[in-house]
Amino acid sequence: MKKSLMLLFTVIFSLSALAGCGGSKPEQEADGNKQTDTGQKTEKKVNEFGWEVPEKTIEINFYSGQDNPDKVNKYQAGLQKYILEKFNVKLNNIVYDVDQKEKLNLMLASGDYPEVITGLSESQAQQWVNQGKAVEIGQYMDQYGGNIKSQLEPWFKSYFSQDGKLYMLPKFWGMLPIPDFSAHIRNDWYTAMGSPKFETPEQYYDILKQMQAAHPKNAKGEKTYALSGIAPVTTNMVPTLAGMWGLQNGYKVSPEGDMTHWVNTQEGLELTKFMNQIYRDGLLDPDTFVNKFDEWKAKFSSERIMGHIGWWWQSWNAGHEVWQKTNKDWKEDQRYVQVALKADGVEKAFLSPKNARGGTFTIITDKAKHPEDIVKWMNFSITDMGTRLIGWGAPNQPDSVWKFENGKWSWVEEAKQAIINATWNYEKTDMLGQVYLMLVEGQGTMKDDGKSTLWFDQNFNNEAKWKKIMNDNLKDTIYDNSMGSITIPANDPLLITKQQIDDQLETLWAKAVMSKTEDEMTKNFNDMKEKLNSAGLHDIEKYRSDVYKDRMKNWK
Repeated sequence: MKKSLMLLFTVIFSLSALAGCGGSKPEQEADGNKQTDTGQKTEKKVNEFGWEVPEKTIEINFYSGQDNPDKVNKYQAGLQKYILEKFNVKLNNIVYDVDQKEKLNLMLASGDYPEVITGLSESQAQQWVNQGKAVEIGQYMDQYGGNIKSQLEPWFKSYFSQDGKLYMLPKFWGMLPIPDFSAHIRNDWYTAMGSPKFETPEQYYDILKQMQAAHPKNAKGEKTYALSGIAPVTTNMVPTLAGMWGLQNGYKVSPEGDMTHWVNTQEGLELTKFMNQIYRDGLLDPDTFVNKFDEWKAKFSSERIMGHIGWWWQSWNAGHEVWQKTNKDWKEDQRYVQVALKADGVEKAFLSPKNARGGTFTIITDKAKHPEDIVKWMNFSITDMGTRLIGWGAPNQPDSVWKFENGKWSWVEEAKQAIINATWNYEKTDMLGQVYLMLVEGQGTMKDDGKSTLWFDQNFNNEAKWKKIMNDNLKDTIYDNSMGSITIPANDPLLITKQQIDDQLETLWAKAVMSKTEDEMTKNFNDMKEKLNSAGLHDIEKYRSDVYKDRMKNWK
């Protein structure tokens, strides 16, 4: 009995001690540090951008095309580190110094590819869909894609397949109302002429001809030319020329949606006649049809060219951006300005087509183990603040171009002024990682303030004198070509037809332009038309017209 009582007292004492431990407060909690029951979830951390930071790192490896891997790794490192620290998301931009088409085909054949691929044309993306290599992401939109749906309006439903599936999202989307293409004229020589007014291509050429007569040779004694171009001319110059005659990205579009290639239009004959006249006058750069950009740039910066038709930045890069570094006597007005031209009788010039819906696309591949995590990141990245981060680089760093404090953002004034004064060092842009980690960014004006844009150097155009002049000159030539931005699927035999026609077009049009007489030019133009139509150009026109009409019906 004594042994039994002693055992009973021992058990009671032990239970009392355990009860006492359970009722007392640990020293840590008394000091204000609350211990969390391991059976309960910890409170989620939300960072200053409104991103719910995951406990486990989300790593997204994406292939973005052809580039130098060492360069890309160098330039993405700073922003990559910032996003990892702030968001617990690691973004790895993978590139290879191999042709994109070749690498994509190799990836498909070998099965060796990352979780995400971006920078695809619509037909390339569809090829991955057709082979079952792309994840259907429409299933995640309601739960994780609210920002994606709202940001991509009114185009969101256009990304779905005919059977209601969503496989791709645009890498670039949105309408940025700044020019891309224009005519160019040497400004200081033009003002020295008294700045005579011009509106039509013919008036423009007449001024260039007078300018060339005043400057027949450069400082080295080399012959000068009124106009020059960069090969391939039929993609770099002709669509802009056609826009001066009222065509849209090289096509005449009827109200019903019929699309006619410029070769099959009277406007196409007229613009060819215009170029032939310059050639017959001996004032068209004879290398126009073979110039590579660097060769053209050397000729341009050597003051041998009076005018140019093409991208707005080309005459900046080859003109004053060279002269202000190499000429100690350089003056601000020694530059080219961008101007609008419109042929007689044309209601509107269409010089800069914009694809607000987006021209390149991003897919999540079947290699993704957690596609919903990738969609979550895209859903943040596509927001206005996400776009600022990806487009401008990390804020609040020693070389940042913007600040983000207490939920408000602002520019770093020194960086802003460098853009306005054209003294910005673009090597710094690269080091900030700007646009190197893009997957689904908008390139139009942002919705939260109606003026910010992804491209850092395009945010101050109204304050930068020469960009404002350019934008004011060209504001009525910019248009939304989303409906007319049509690509032929990679598996459609018509794509081979298009490639064959494009190859012939450059040679045949060069022959027409470099005809010795106007009659010969007309004959060569008609021969070109007949050969291209026999090769299948009418089939391409029908395909584009059918797609355009379908979009008119279903996209709006």
